[in-house]
Amino acid sequence: MTTLKHSFLSLAIGLFSAMFIGGCAAEAASVEDETTAEAASEAGHAKKGDYGYEMQDLRLVSGEAAPAADAVTPDGRIAPEEVLRQATAKIPALRACYAEALKKDPGLGGKVIVRMHVEADGKVSSSRVTGGSIGDAALGKCLAQELGSMTLPAAPKGALEVVYPIELSPDDLAKSAPSGA
Repeated sequence: MTTLKHSFLSLAIGLFSAMFIGGCAAEAASVEDETTAEAASEAGHAKKGDYGYEMQDLRLVSGEAAPAADAVTPDGRIAPEEVLRQATAKIPALRACYAEALKKDPGLGGKVIVRMHVEADGKVSSSRVTGGSIGDAALGKCLAQELGSMTLPAAPKGALEVVYPIELSPDDLAKSAPSGA
């Protein structure tokens, strides 16, 4: 009987997890998790109506174009697709940051996590490294500064908190640069 209880409990937890994770996913926009004021509150900027996106890893190679969508959703939020488009446009500058760091450490690779706070007017008011596996402070500062130079469209819904992991590999930098790099 105990085994049967554990089986049902495991099944229930699995179904709940699948429903919760599936309901939060916005796969087409490379968003892992959409939150409300949770991400903003971690950064100390939370106000009622704020929202956030945790984006999938950004790679510094030419790749697929961001999915087509309006820059602002019908409910007044900046669309995650627009955040992806803006970040993709910054790849040449991000590659330059990484190339400079590789001059000092040719094997440098890993992940840098950048958190940005975007005001309702679309301007990034803060951009900083909040984690990752690379301990190069100058590289992190450069990446955060470049991503922080994005200007997104104004969004009546309120401020936006974006968490953007950047995956860095010397092999990616050796591949052909995206146009404009």
